Amino acid sequence: MAPSEALEILRSTPTTAISKAVPIESVVRTRLESILEKVVNLAALKVKSGDSFAVRCDVRGRRYIKSKENLINKISDKLVEKLDLSPNGRDPDWIVQVEVVDENTGVSVLKPHEILKKI
Repeated sequence: MAPSEALEILRSTPTTAISKAVPIESVVRTRLESILEKVVNLAALKVKSGDSFAVRCDVRGRRYIKSKENLINKISDKLVEKLDLSPNGRDPDWIVQVEVVDENTGVSVLKPHEILKKI
């Protein structure tokens, strides 16, 4: 099933246990260089120079990534440097979502509406 199809099913189904669903586009080993390379590669396929972005990050397990803030800053710096993107935490064109789960990290570059948030 396509991630967008699964998201629509979750969006239209009453749930109490699911508050957020993020489609993961790629999984890499939890190493800073691997994460940065994958984020830049995914973003290069989708975004245009001058587009705005925000980096969102969840870290579960601190073995490989000690600081979520440091990871967000490094990703932001790399996207500005390599793709001429503009950081915007309030109303971005794109969300760079990074989900660190111990030795594996899920990475996505999504439009804000592609992330399901239920309240």
